Amino acid sequence: MGQYFRFINRDRQVESEIGLPFNFGMPWGKGLERLSTEELKKQFDFVIQANDWQPTDTIVAEGDYGETIDYPNTCE
Repeated sequence: MGQYFRFINRDRQVESEIGLPFNFGMPWGKGLERLSTEELKKQFDFVIQANDWQPTDTIVAEGDYGETIDYPNTCE
């Protein structure tokens, strides 16, 4: 079983509540730890744009089991 990840903007201290097209409209991602950097970046970019956040903000995905994934700024 994979873990669920909540997208959080640490600079603004808010959690995304936007429905995600890649998780049946739910506001969290599933199995992000198994995605390629490119796939992960696409999901983060969607969340950032949908929430009108800045890509320079500290954006993370926090998993149910304590794993944290940072926004992959290095993927171009």
